[in-house]
Amino acid sequence: MSQVPQKIAVDLTPVLPGGENGGAKIFVLDLLSQLAEMRPDTQFILLTQAASHDELAQLDRPNMQRRMVLGALTANSGRSRLKNLAGRVMPKIPARFQRILSRGIYRLNTRLKRRGTEGLLRRLGVDLLFCPFTAPTYFEPRIPTVCTIYDLQYKTYPEFFTPEDVAQRAQTFLDAARRANALAAISDYSRQSAIDHGDLEPDHIRTIHLRMAHRIAPDASQSTQVLDRLELTRQRYLVFPANFWKHKNHEMLLTAFGMACREGGLGPYIKLVCTGAPGARRDWLKRAACALNLSDRIIFPGYLPNEELATLISCSSGVVFPSLYEGFGLPVIEAMTAAVPVACSNTTSLPEVAADAAIMFDPRIPEQIAAAMVALVTDESLRAKLVEAGRRRVDEFSDSKRMANEYWDLFVSALANSRHENLITGVHVDGWVGENLRIQTAPLLGARSVEVTLLAPEWAPQRSVTVQRFREGKPDGDAVRIKRGSEIILSLPMDGAGGFYELQIRPTFVPARHKLGNDQRELSAMLQRCSILADGNTPIELFPEKVSA
Repeated sequence: MSQVPQKIAVDLTPVLPGGENGGAKIFVLDLLSQLAEMRPDTQFILLTQAASHDELAQLDRPNMQRRMVLGALTANSGRSRLKNLAGRVMPKIPARFQRILSRGIYRLNTRLKRRGTEGLLRRLGVDLLFCPFTAPTYFEPRIPTVCTIYDLQYKTYPEFFTPEDVAQRAQTFLDAARRANALAAISDYSRQSAIDHGDLEPDHIRTIHLRMAHRIAPDASQSTQVLDRLELTRQRYLVFPANFWKHKNHEMLLTAFGMACREGGLGPYIKLVCTGAPGARRDWLKRAACALNLSDRIIFPGYLPNEELATLISCSSGVVFPSLYEGFGLPVIEAMTAAVPVACSNTTSLPEVAADAAIMFDPRIPEQIAAAMVALVTDESLRAKLVEAGRRRVDEFSDSKRMANEYWDLFVSALANSRHENLITGVHVDGWVGENLRIQTAPLLGARSVEVTLLAPEWAPQRSVTVQRFREGKPDGDAVRIKRGSEIILSLPMDGAGGFYELQIRPTFVPARHKLGNDQRELSAMLQRCSILADGNTPIELFPEKVSA
C-alpha cells in the first residue's frame, strides 16, 4: 500500500486580498476545498500572511487550519515604515504601479520573513510541502515539495515585464524546477515550456488541467438590470473578458474591430465590451477607441463581479479572445459553459483548451480577428456548431473533484519517490550565489565533510560579505567574513546519517543598480567549488559538476 501524506503544508503567503492574484487564487481555493473534503484524515496547514489571513478563514475545516507566518508589522519595524509610506503613496499612483508596489512589498516581506522561519516545516511535523503559487519559499531539504507551474510568459515576451520582474520570475521558476520533487503544469503547453526551459526530465512534471468550468454562473433575475446599466442589448455585442495586460493584445483587437465595422461586416448595432479593472492602460485604450471613432461602440465597464460577468457573457453574441500568450485560458471554457460561441488565438495553450470548439485566428493578423468576429455575429450555422462543440468541451474541464484527485496522486507519488540525495541549491550556473546556499548530503557509512570555496570578487560593490552557517536549521559556529577580492574555504562536518547546511551570505547587491551591467539578480558571493570529502574515497563534486539554481 502506498504511503500517503499525513500532514501537508500549503504556502498561501502569496495570496493577496481581493482579486489581485487573478484566476490562480480562484483555482487554489477551489482545489484546497476539494482536497479537505476528499481527504479528511490528512491535516492541511495553510501558511498565510497577515493581509489575507482573515479572508482565508473560508477554508477552515477540522482538518485544515491557517497558520500566519508573515505577521502583522510592528510599529517601529522597517517593514512598517515601508507599509506606511506605501499607504500614503498608493492612492496617488496609477493602478498598474500600485500592483508593482504591492508585489515589491510582498517580496521584501517574504525575504525578511524567511530569515526567521528556518526549520519551520520540521517543527510542524510536515511530511510534504505544496506550493500552488510556484515559489518554494519554505523549501527544506528532505521534505518532499510539489509546485504548480502556470506559464513562462517572461521567456516568450520579456518586453512585457520590467527587467526586475523578469529576473524574479526566472529565479522563481528555477527554484521550483530544481527543488521540487514533482511539478504540476496547468496545460500541456506549459508543461513542455517548463521541460524546454528548465532542462527537466519529462517524468518530473505532469499536466493537471484546470477543471473549474462552472465556477461562475449568470443570475437570470439580474440580466436586464446589468444590460440596462451598461446600455447593452442582448445578442448585440461581443465580449473580451480579460485584464488590460499587454499580452492580452487589446490594441490588435481594437484595430480588427474597427476594420470589421468600416468594411460593413458588423452592423452599426454591434458593440465590443472589454472588461477589466480601471488603470492607466485602460485609459490609453479608451483614447485609442476615440481615435478610431469607435468610442460609442467599444465599452469599458471596469471590473465586474463574477455573477455580472457571467451574465454579460451569457447574453452576448460571442466571446473573442485574442491573447498572445496563455498558460491555460479559462475564460474560453467559461464562455462555452454559458453556451456562447468563441473565437480565440491559435497560439500557446489555447488550441489545446478550445480544440475544435472555437474559431481560431492568428492574433497578430487583424484581418483574421476581424473575420472571426464577423462570423461570430452573422454565421448562424457556425454559431450553432460552436455552441454544441463547446458543450462537449466543457465536459472535459468541469470536474473539480477529478482535478483534486490528480493533485492527490501527485502528492503520493512525490512522497513515495522522495530520496535523500546529495544536492546543492541556491547557486546559479555561473557560480553566483544569492542570500542562501543550501547543501544536502545523502546517508553514507562513515564520517565526511563538505568543503565549500567562496569568493568575494574584487569588483563587487560591498567591501566584504558575512557568512553564517546553519546546520539542520540551527546556528552553527560564528559568522565569518570574506573581504572583497578574497576567498575562503569552509569545512562542514557531516555524519553517516547525512543532513543539510544552509549558508546565509550578506549583504547582497543587484549589479544593474550599481551600473555593473544589466544583471537584475540579487547576488552575494561566487561559489568556486563544493565537494563532499570522505577518507579514502574520491571527492563527490556538487559544484560545478552538479548545478541546481
